[in-house]
Amino acid sequence: MKKYLFVILVFIIPACGRIGDPETIKVARIDNEYITRGDLYKILREMDDRERPKITSRGDFLRVLNQQIDLRIKIPLGKKLAEEGKIKLNRDLAREQFFRSSGDEQEQLRSIWEIPIPEGDTVTPLMQVYNLTPATLRTMKEYIEQETDKIYERLLGDQAIAYLVGEDVKAGKLNVTQEELQREYNLKKDDYHIYESIKFRGIFVPTSVPNSAKICSEYRSQIDSGKNFDDLINEILLQKQSTVIAPEIQNIKISESEIENNPNSARFRGFWSVAESVEEGTILGPVYMPEFQSMAQDEKGNMKTQIMPDSYVVLKVLEHRPERTPTIDEIKHLLVAPILIGKKMEELRKLHNVEIYEKNLPEPSSARDQFTNPWEEL
Repeated sequence: MKKYLFVILVFIIPACGRIGDPETIKVARIDNEYITRGDLYKILREMDDRERPKITSRGDFLRVLNQQIDLRIKIPLGKKLAEEGKIKLNRDLAREQFFRSSGDEQEQLRSIWEIPIPEGDTVTPLMQVYNLTPATLRTMKEYIEQETDKIYERLLGDQAIAYLVGEDVKAGKLNVTQEELQREYNLKKDDYHIYESIKFRGIFVPTSVPNSAKICSEYRSQIDSGKNFDDLINEILLQKQSTVIAPEIQNIKISESEIENNPNSARFRGFWSVAESVEEGTILGPVYMPEFQSMAQDEKGNMKTQIMPDSYVVLKVLEHRPERTPTIDEIKHLLVAPILIGKKMEELRKLHNVEIYEKNLPEPSSARDQFTNPWEEL
């Protein structure tokens, strides 16, 4: 009898999900639903390539799992509060976020979205530009709408949490202690690191102007010979206002701008190799400045957004701000919201009986998991 019982157990044990099929192992619970390893793999497979993280540890799996649990709480909540008229979201904002997240395809997708679907088999000239038929145009529009739906749901969920946090704060149910604020500051202060920056006034000679480097060098020579920088700028402005103006002078720009020394941006490394740690009043240049867009003061003293073309520049440093870590008071308004949202999500997780079984999370290094996970680099 014992022998037969042993044989039966051998056949039963694989069926419980832990030995027979690793994908059925439960990694979390929300309400009365379980999330398995297989569910986690499916979530990762179906993620957009731009969002899918590289999985190198169980901690990476845990982050994805936590994100998924939060979405399962927030999305239904967002729909509910929207139906009750407590929150509202313009769908165009979600579509705009999708376009902005589309990288190099952004402008093409925007244009395709604006193309009306013609009747019958008509192919308009604009459709020909993108090699579209009415059928493929319809498919592309449906794809844009599907992606917009996903983002809309997430944004609505975020708005729902913000609404509940606001209500709880007004009712005195939620607050942030000084200890919590200090702890959040210690964790996040590097995320708000303030890079070195300078404010300067410059003479921009676009590279499209013949002999632009030489013209810029001549301006610098005048300064080195004793001419005041501001007097030189005034002379150039007078020349630009003259009824008889040389073509190269016409294209020269005088602008007051600001730029930060962000090490993650390769575009301005050449500029900062010259400008790093300079003192106020220093004259720099000629130095090459690639095209950039900024809020700048034009020749009439008005502030506006302008695009400065690739240029050689002679400039005067008006203000230098060294690299530093912001104080807690400077970023307090940025730290409070995540703390309050975190508290609300913790409360909602308890309400939904969320449990996470970290020991059951897969190890990416295992052969089985690498085979199951197509995102894992083998």
